[in-house]
Amino acid sequence: MGRAGDSVLGALRYIVIMASQRLMGGKQGERGKRGEDIPASNPDTPPDSSDPSGVCPRCGRASNFKVLGSLPVSFGGSYIQTRDGEMIPDAIDRVSSFLCMGCGQATAVVEEEWIGDQPAREGRRGGAITWRGIHWWPPPSSADLDEAIPSALRDNYAEAMRALSARAPRAAAVMLRRTIEGIVKESGSEQARRAVKTNLASGLRTMANEHALDANLAKWAEEIRLTGNAGAHFDPMDDVSPAEAEDLARLTRQLLHYVYELPAKLRRAHS
Repeated sequence: MGRAGDSVLGALRYIVIMASQRLMGGKQGERGKRGEDIPASNPDTPPDSSDPSGVCPRCGRASNFKVLGSLPVSFGGSYIQTRDGEMIPDAIDRVSSFLCMGCGQATAVVEEEWIGDQPAREGRRGGAITWRGIHWWPPPSSADLDEAIPSALRDNYAEAMRALSARAPRAAAVMLRRTIEGIVKESGSEQARRAVKTNLASGLRTMANEHALDANLAKWAEEIRLTGNAGAHFDPMDDVSPAEAEDLARLTRQLLHYVYELPAKLRRAHS
């Protein structure tokens, strides 16, 4: 295969193993002084003030970000006193601008204030104060997808990521499942295409058994309810949590990378 090809393949296997380990018991969020959850750094998500690193919605690369400034949007009805004695409204939502250190472009993020393990708008109990992103502009999409991926699958994945950014996990789940089903139908065998009619995980497992897919990815799919237990015809009215949709998005991204982007990179390494 050659040194360049071996390097690319080794890197992919590392990514697949680490990603599946994160899903099946990876690092949890840290705890504050009162035992409340504090979000842990996540390289798969776009930036916010609680974690100013991750995937840039503009260039699609993992990066660090510099906060350019913040402006309040919504207020909770209470006031806080500044050092010079001025009373100002206490904001519970704000807009922050994050500059990508990679591409040099900024992303606007609507953030909500959290106190301890719940949003400030739900009550003000004790705990660490953090600001967590709820909307990004431009929305995370498919900026980093290789053109080796079929355009229909790129479009489905991009639409899913826009839905996820808009806090619409059901819509995201529908489009992500369509993307995974499309991967099996586009690149799987006839047996895999029959298996995916049962559920998505069955189709992926068949591809892994035929050595068309890394076994870690098939195992990962079996651990996700939206692929392992949900039927082939998923009801978009079923409850889907943001965390479940994010897990499905990470799996889908790795499937696209393994099935389409990795072979393209290997071909470029040999050319």
